[in-house]
Amino acid sequence: MLEAQGLPTEYDELDVSQKIAIRRMYEMKKYLDDKYGMEFEYAGYIPAGLMEKEQFFAYSKELGTDGGRNYVTVRTNDKGEFTDDYVSATLRDKFEKMYNDFVQDYFRSDKAVVFISHFECDYEDISEMNDVFYDCKIHGQNQIFISDELCNAEKFKHFTVDYYKWLYQKGIYGNTRITVIYDRDFDSITFDNYTDFYDDNQMEFDIGLFVDENLSYTNTSFSVYKMDNDKIVCEREEINLDKYGVN
Repeated sequence: MLEAQGLPTEYDELDVSQKIAIRRMYEMKKYLDDKYGMEFEYAGYIPAGLMEKEQFFAYSKELGTDGGRNYVTVRTNDKGEFTDDYVSATLRDKFEKMYNDFVQDYFRSDKAVVFISHFECDYEDISEMNDVFYDCKIHGQNQIFISDELCNAEKFKHFTVDYYKWLYQKGIYGNTRITVIYDRDFDSITFDNYTDFYDDNQMEFDIGLFVDENLSYTNTSFSVYKMDNDKIVCEREEINLDKYGVN
């Protein structure tokens, strides 16, 4: 941890504030190791400051980082006790599968995929979780990619609204970006490179869908990318929510 923080590797060479930080990192790592009965690896540390709360970042040695999605954050609550979001990290795979099952069943194809780039679970005890309705205690940021072989403009509107209705029924909120890309590129997309596909030359339709904590959806326009005089132009089209029975 010392070397990763750019600090001297000899403890006696550290100043007082650095020694305090090292002790805190050790305590936070030990808290995770003891609580979950496994070894965690150091990933980062932010000391407490005027504008910043103390945070310790780690990941399970057994599970690895998975591109950063398995990072666990340890913080201190108002009582001075350690808290962590390990439950969120462990549940992400479950919910990513749930999203993918919904999307691929909807299109009856595996030419649609969902990546969860950020996930939070507000359940203090996962035994309280009801998989029928999550009571707005599940939220995060999702990316959905769909092959253009499956989705024209009208199908895109239908899917966007039906996806929102599904979130509403499940009690899940957060941000989702839904993008239709050309089929020639679809098999190349992965979690590690998906941001490369947010390119005018690869997208056909695109929308940023935000569902708030009241399960309300207000964004009704999406982008359409078309070729015009050898240039890609972006146009906006509206989704008539009344037509699709949302309002």
